[in-house]
Amino acid sequence: MMRFEEQKGKFVKHCPCTPDVVPCGYYNLNLHTGCPFRCSYCILQAYLETMEPIVFTNIQNMEKELHDISQAQKNLRIGTGELSDSLALDPQTNYSQKILSIFEKFPHIVFEFKTKSIFIENILNYNYEKTLKNVVISWSLNPQEVIKREELLTPDLVSRLRAIQKVQRKGYKIGIHFDPIVIFDGWKVAYEELVKKIAEVIDPSTIAWWSLGALRFPYSLREHIFKYRDSRLFEGELIKGHDGKYRYFKPLRLELFHYIKKKILSLISSEVPLYLCMEDKEVWEEVFPKIPPNEEAVNRYLYESALREK
Repeated sequence: MMRFEEQKGKFVKHCPCTPDVVPCGYYNLNLHTGCPFRCSYCILQAYLETMEPIVFTNIQNMEKELHDISQAQKNLRIGTGELSDSLALDPQTNYSQKILSIFEKFPHIVFEFKTKSIFIENILNYNYEKTLKNVVISWSLNPQEVIKREELLTPDLVSRLRAIQKVQRKGYKIGIHFDPIVIFDGWKVAYEELVKKIAEVIDPSTIAWWSLGALRFPYSLREHIFKYRDSRLFEGELIKGHDGKYRYFKPLRLELFHYIKKKILSLISSEVPLYLCMEDKEVWEEVFPKIPPNEEAVNRYLYESALREK
């Protein structure tokens, strides 16, 4: 089932960050809420009253918001995917083509579709003289064993990689999100194999950005995770942080970030634009010492990376 309603609030909102973490300057564009996928770690289970998709219809208001914010902000990066998967509902809504037509008018705003789905037909068939240089199509990826166990009802890894190839051939920039990275018995081998599989299909020059984010969740999500009998999210050493979220110990997070960073840079390219999601200044300085750990610098780094010529 799917409901169509008017958006009563703002379409465009600054991405919320936990206090004391380094923000990346991202903005969310909320075109719909709810998701047909059932990921064990999904915060929407605790955040939304219902997972039934609600699609907002008054897109003309969104365009006015984009105009206003583009006048006030530099280096804007905006994306759907916070309150729903960006493309999972696209066969029913055809919103991807509407979004593309809107962002033709805002070539200096970088827009991101963020998805686990393989519904890319509307994007591939979009009638435009040239591929929009300011549009990034991003996939959230995990080893297949994590997908099978924790990301229920989502396409498998092979299908997502095929979708990446098709969009890449069309000329779009690609985003990759390793978020959440999950620690389990054999995680190092699993993530190395994942990077190798991505290396087989990705052209490094098309990568707009690649995020690394370790598993984290608020206490309110625990009861929802327990419903997934095959979930292994609690296998890692999780502690309650100062922000009330459960995370891996910082030394463990540093280990996984350094390990996966090394594999990406050696197996894909030493120029892959990597960044961290929801980590504090200390972790940033340890993992990416060349990137100043502040919102303006991180946002500019990612914005320029997305718009660079291949």
